[in-house]
Amino acid sequence: MESDQNARRGAAGGIISVILFLVGFGMVNSGAPSYDASGTAWAAHFADHATRIQIGLAVVSAGIFFFVWFLGSLRSTITAAEGGTGRLASIAYGAGLIGAGALLMAFTGVAVAAFRPDQLDPDLTRAFNDFGALAAGPAAAAFTAFSAATAIAGYRHGALPAPVAGFSALSAITQPLGLGVMFCTTGAFAADGVLGAIVPIITFAIAVLTASWTLMRGWTPTPAT
Repeated sequence: MESDQNARRGAAGGIISVILFLVGFGMVNSGAPSYDASGTAWAAHFADHATRIQIGLAVVSAGIFFFVWFLGSLRSTITAAEGGTGRLASIAYGAGLIGAGALLMAFTGVAVAAFRPDQLDPDLTRAFNDFGALAAGPAAAAFTAFSAATAIAGYRHGALPAPVAGFSALSAITQPLGLGVMFCTTGAFAADGVLGAIVPIITFAIAVLTASWTLMRGWTPTPAT
């Protein structure tokens, strides 16, 4: 019984992480210039809102902690349903960790830009912020693998209910759109664009929320034989 309760608490980390991500990202990106704006505009933004941006980065960093905790519960559930070597469980867990690591690098780049913006060359400030945005490309690849493995485990092995697996499948389809941030400074595929950022973030958030809620409610797949 205690083990089940701990697993449910761990699963709740997915919901907490999504909330923290959305709140933190909102604090970091509120009022930000477009990604094709001048270095001077970006330097002024960081100088005027450094404290708020730093607090937002702390919030999203806390979200990473809860996301990793959620990954542990998800891995256990997929392993129980899949059996054998747990290939899909390993892919989902490993890809989730890689994606989280890529986000940490992104946060660090933005944190450097916000640390002493009044003492940096404006173009350097923008370059650090660009590094943070471009890290979303590798993160998109990792989160594609995470979402795909979770979806397959749900459909093939019943690790999650089919509708919940469907949200992970949708996330897997849309995550590659985030690769566009490495090529575009304006338009839909830019780091502030609908396809480069908003759609992948929304579908990933829904996938994590529904999986987290399902596991927190005590979903127990039939163990593999």
